Amino acid sequence: MPGTEYTLTGFDDFPERQLVVFVKPLPGTRVCSVCGVVPFRSVLLPCGHVLCQVCRGQIPTEGGTCPLDGMEFAHADIVRVTFKQSYLEQHRVFCVAGGEQCSFEGRLCDMKDHLTECGSDKGRCPICQQFVVRSASVEHCRQCSAEAPPRKPVGPTAISSVLEKLGDMRKDLEGILERASSEDLDKNAVVNGVNSLMEHVATLEGQFANIEKETSGDQCDSLLSALKTAACTPGPYRSVSKHGNFIATCVFSDVCSENKALVFESRSHVISSEICTLAGYTFKLECSFPDYNRLVSFSLKICEGAWDLCVEWPFSKKVTLILTHPVNMDKDKRLQVSMQDPQACKKPVRGSANEGTSAGIVEWEYVERHGLISNNGLYVNVEFE
Repeated sequence: MPGTEYTLTGFDDFPERQLVVFVKPLPGTRVCSVCGVVPFRSVLLPCGHVLCQVCRGQIPTEGGTCPLDGMEFAHADIVRVTFKQSYLEQHRVFCVAGGEQCSFEGRLCDMKDHLTECGSDKGRCPICQQFVVRSASVEHCRQCSAEAPPRKPVGPTAISSVLEKLGDMRKDLEGILERASSEDLDKNAVVNGVNSLMEHVATLEGQFANIEKETSGDQCDSLLSALKTAACTPGPYRSVSKHGNFIATCVFSDVCSENKALVFESRSHVISSEICTLAGYTFKLECSFPDYNRLVSFSLKICEGAWDLCVEWPFSKKVTLILTHPVNMDKDKRLQVSMQDPQACKKPVRGSANEGTSAGIVEWEYVERHGLISNNGLYVNVEFE
């Protein structure tokens, strides 16, 4: 492929030390005369040679001499030159990815859009391990006659190691929850617990990657299925529905006894969960029995908390309450909380809680029929998005 190669340095919109093939040679005043890079900033010596900042830095400030012809120069004699990116981008170049396999020839400013669609570079075939042009990789794999390397069976040691790490993660989570709910909150202990948990996650990711490389597809699928079963032990705790969300578990204790007393006495009543902290916000849940006609409603109240100065106000996260089945996740009941009332989303006044925001009404018969009560308590997971 004809053209002249240059290495670009100092230009914001291009990777540092990007090698580019230009259709025509650049002017000599744009290229370092010593190392050959095309710098954003350079100096022009009285003798006509150009130095980039790295090469200029190797010459004394006063009494320097040109490394090419030995001509002396003073600091006042040099001229600082800037190669504006808008000028550089007008020069025509060839594709930096596909090389001779790609027919692209255009302005440097147009190459970025071209690279997102270019398929002329090469990738390694997963079957024969040979390099293949990406635009033909699918057809190559279909016709590749080489045999894929056999995968090793996963031994019990690898599986046991992964399960052990899952157990360690569970212990870390329980420890973090315990510290976060303590009145004497130790922020350093919570941070250390989170860091430990992240280390376990990183280790597991590496182990899963190695297991996937060494196992056949069917065996890997069965292993992942087994791990999912092992990780989802029965209980009222749930993981977040997607990455970046936060979740905490609240419980209404003796909820059955409370409801029976209300029916017997024909009166309404409200019971509250303990104070919880999630994503820096402090809140509590309320379970209301408006009358004795077997209805129940749930609401969330934001309270004053230790992290109020560190979070954003007004509260703007999407909130979901999950009435949690003790064993079967498919029987969970999800309720959306509409956090639209300004009085509910404002920063709480010291020593008080905001007005509650309702998540809707549920028939108590539904709660009982679907088995959502566990040990006379109703578990509700609160998820912030």
